[in-house]
Amino acid sequence: MVTVGNVYDFLNSIAPFNTQESWDNSGLLVGNRNSEVTKIAFVLDVTNTTVDKALEEKVDLIISHHPIIWEPLKFVPSDSPVSKCIRNGVAVISAHTNWDIAEGGVNDVLSKMLGLQNITPIVPENDLCMLRKGELKTAVPAEEFADVVASALDTVVRVSSPEKMIKTVAVCGGSGASFLPELIREDVDAFVTGDAKHNDFLDAVEYDISLLAAGHYETETISMPILMNLTKTEFPSIEYTYIESAPVVYVG
Repeated sequence: MVTVGNVYDFLNSIAPFNTQESWDNSGLLVGNRNSEVTKIAFVLDVTNTTVDKALEEKVDLIISHHPIIWEPLKFVPSDSPVSKCIRNGVAVISAHTNWDIAEGGVNDVLSKMLGLQNITPIVPENDLCMLRKGELKTAVPAEEFADVVASALDTVVRVSSPEKMIKTVAVCGGSGASFLPELIREDVDAFVTGDAKHNDFLDAVEYDISLLAAGHYETETISMPILMNLTKTEFPSIEYTYIESAPVVYVG
């Protein structure tokens, strides 16, 4: 028998929960470690839509990237994802920044998807390597690389300094624009992340770094099938499903 605790312990072995950022809330957030697991759904976000789909597919455990609970709850509506999971006996394990940081996690997957070579962690002062850095085979204009990113992730990319020739690229899936100042000392030509504000692009121009914003969902969801396959290898006797949850549709 496979239990929620067995799955949690496996995830902890490849992406230790104690490596998550201090503001994060990764871990077993709904359910009981001793509950039996016969089918797992992997999702980026735990929403009413993904929970309803999981219930249709008779899932016992949801493994998400973004935590189902971010802050202390003062009220739990009966139709909320948390309530639905509790009432239907569905456990939820969220692996967020620990999976971002992990070897083989979000940022390694993203770097490889973009065709980078010689991928290495960018090690900050706390030694938890959220960022990755790699190289393109040949230097290309940022606008040309943006087309590569858009095609690889099936997304729309916003790019600053489109004519800048780039070869060394830093990567951080999701909301990574706040790392821009740290990249000045890394001698990178470009930085690929998910979200970026107007001022982030202005800062990137000043730093002489071409900033590419490729979508929060799009830069992270690619890692969840990888996590599912790792779990499937560890627990081959149970069923698995991956549920898409893209919140944005690009028009035009």
